[in-house]
Amino acid sequence: MNRNRALIAIALALTTFLSVVLLYLGVDKFYYILAGGRKFATFPDLRTQLAIGGSYLLLSIVYLIWLANLLSSSWVHTTWSFRSTLLRTSFFWIAAFVAYPLGNDTYLYLHAGLMNLSGVNPYLTRAASYVTELSPFVDWGQTSTYGVVSQALFTFSAVFVTISPIVAIHVFKLICLLLHLFNSYLIWRWLPVPERGRITIAYLLHPLLLMEQVSSAHVDILVSTSLILFALSFAKQRFWIAFAALWGGFLGKTLPIIWGPWIAVTLLRQGHWRWLIAMIAASGAIITGLWFTMMPELAAWQSIVNPGVAGQYQSSLMSIAKFSLDLVRIFTPGNLTLTAQQSILSTLASATLLGFLGFYSWQLWRSDKRWNNTPQMLLEDMGWTTLVLMLLATSWLMPWYCSILITFAALIPQSRVFGLTTLAFALSSSAQYLLGMNSSLKSLVSIGIPVLTLIISAFIFRSNPKPPESPNTPNLKRLAEPDATAELN
Repeated sequence: MNRNRALIAIALALTTFLSVVLLYLGVDKFYYILAGGRKFATFPDLRTQLAIGGSYLLLSIVYLIWLANLLSSSWVHTTWSFRSTLLRTSFFWIAAFVAYPLGNDTYLYLHAGLMNLSGVNPYLTRAASYVTELSPFVDWGQTSTYGVVSQALFTFSAVFVTISPIVAIHVFKLICLLLHLFNSYLIWRWLPVPERGRITIAYLLHPLLLMEQVSSAHVDILVSTSLILFALSFAKQRFWIAFAALWGGFLGKTLPIIWGPWIAVTLLRQGHWRWLIAMIAASGAIITGLWFTMMPELAAWQSIVNPGVAGQYQSSLMSIAKFSLDLVRIFTPGNLTLTAQQSILSTLASATLLGFLGFYSWQLWRSDKRWNNTPQMLLEDMGWTTLVLMLLATSWLMPWYCSILITFAALIPQSRVFGLTTLAFALSSSAQYLLGMNSSLKSLVSIGIPVLTLIISAFIFRSNPKPPESPNTPNLKRLAEPDATAELN
C-alpha cells in the first residue's frame, strides 16, 4: 500500500506539471502566433520538448508499475459504484481537461467547423484556400479527413469562436471529456463484477487516453465510443443499434470500415443473413443520402481516407525502411537514386498492405475453426486486425492512433497477449514526443517495443495457457436472455 501511495504521489505531481505547462504553452502559443510569430507544430524548443515529453513518458512508466500492482492486488473493492470510481479518479481527468491541446489539430477541427457555418463544404474546399480567423494556426491545408459526425461536433464548437478560440477549444474538449467518462461507464457495465473496478479505473486513468483523447481532443475518441456501443449492442443481439454504432464511428473517422468483414462473417455464421442483407441495404441508403448532401462528389469520399499523407512516413515500419534507404543513398549515392528509392518505398508500401490483407484473410478463414460464439472472440479478432494494420501497414502512425487498441484491451481483458502488446504500444507511442524529430529512433521505438512484447508474451503464454474463462464471461446467446441482460445493468 505504501508503494501505491508513492506511485500515486508521483503521478499527481507529474499530472499537475503537465497540465500547468501545457496550459501555459498552449495559451502563450496562441497569442504568439496571433501576433505574427512563427508557427510551430508541437514544441517551440528542445527544452520544452524534453520537459513535456520526458514527464509524459515518465508518467506512462509510473502508470504501468501502478497497473501491475493494481491487477495483482485486491485493494480495489469490487462493490465500488461507478460514481465512487469517478470521484477517486477525478483529479486526473479534470487536469486533462484543463490542459491545452498539444499540437494544432484542434484548430483544424474548429477551422472546418467555421467553414461549415459559412456554408463551405470542407470535403471539396481545401482548408488552406478558405480564410478564417484560425487560418494562422492550421498546419494541414488539405480537405477534411473526418466524417459528418465529427463535422457536427466541429461546427457546434466553432460557434464559440466568436467568444474566443480558447473557449471554443475547451468546449470541444468538454465534449471529449464527457465521451471519455461515458466510455468508461459503458466499459464498467460491460465487464463482469470481479474485473469491473480494476479495468474501469485503469481505463479512466490511462495516460495516453487522457493526453490524446481528452487533453489534445483527438476525434479517435469517437471510434472508442463506437466500438464500446457496438460491443454492448451486438452482444445483446440488438443488431440495428450495433449497426448504427459502427456507422457512427465510421462517420467520425474511417477506421471502423475494416471491421465490416468481421461483422458480415459473424452474422452469416449465426444464420442472420436477413439482417446482413438489411444492413447492406441500409448502408446503401446512408451512402446515397451523403452523396446528395455533404459528399456529392468522388473527391469528397477520397478526402476522408487522408490522401495528404500518401508517400509520407511517420513512426512506422515504412519510416524505418526509408531511413535505411536514406543511409544507402547518402553513403553510396551511385548505387541508389532518389527516384529508385521512391520506387522501392512504393513497392514496400504495397507489400505491407498485401501482407495485412493476407493476414486478414487468414484470420477470417481460421475463425471458422475456433469460433466459440462469444462476443469476446469477435472483439479479439477485430482488435488483432486493427493492431496488425497499425504495426504493419500504416505508414503514417501518430501517437494517438493506438488509443482505440486500449479500448479493445479494456473490453477483452482475458486476452493477455493482446493486452500486453497494447500496453507496450501505448508506451512506445508516448515516447514519440520525447524523441521529437529523430524519425529513425522514434520509428524503432514505436514499432520495435510492441513487436518485441508480442513475440515474448506469445512465447510465455503459449507455454502457460490462460485459465478457463470465468462463468461471468458474457456469451452471445446468454446475453440475449433477460437474466444475462440484467447482469450488465
